[in-house]
Amino acid sequence: MAYNVFGNPIENSTLKGMPEYKLKAIERNDRAKVALQMKNVGDKDLKALTFVENLKKQHGDGISTLCLIYNATGDTLTYSISKDWCGHIGHFPYPTLIANGQWGAFLHVQKLGTPEGSVATVVYNGKNKDGEDRGRLLAWSNNRVAYKNKVFTESRTAEHYLDNVGWIPLIYDYVDKSGTYKSEKWGGCFSTISTGYGTSPIVEAIFMLDDA
Repeated sequence: MAYNVFGNPIENSTLKGMPEYKLKAIERNDRAKVALQMKNVGDKDLKALTFVENLKKQHGDGISTLCLIYNATGDTLTYSISKDWCGHIGHFPYPTLIANGQWGAFLHVQKLGTPEGSVATVVYNGKNKDGEDRGRLLAWSNNRVAYKNKVFTESRTAEHYLDNVGWIPLIYDYVDKSGTYKSEKWGGCFSTISTGYGTSPIVEAIFMLDDA
């Protein structure tokens, strides 16, 4: 298991050990539902938070965003693309793979010597409830005006984020007009995202299926 993901993957074999699924044909929706129910099992959420808080301590002072992603989609999420408007990813990269039932964690920081803040977006590819490829986006704006932290999330076809760059300025505008919480249902996907206050807030995104 990679160093920046936390929790055991929730797979068919996981569900087969549960009485209610022992004789059932397990589907994606089942894996997603159990992953959501087991979001905090084994303190995996606290382990992810502790990891990113330690990254912040190692980084030191300055504006930064402590990001947590939980995968309750029933399938693995794979890193696709990211865009920095202000700042950059910290010492550890974005998690490459986040299995169903796992938390991914990373730190995004301001550039050395600049007070602009941490403003960026990252996309993960996965499946919707029908097994179609979808891109899951989270974005955050954490600038030097600490009480105006904002977040945004959406889901689109996976190709949408790779075939052109026209979405990049749109997302910047969307997050700028957003608030401290956002949720969206689209194309068989459901996602939520929230942010705290201060110059080093915790951003938490949860990716789900819209009927799990």
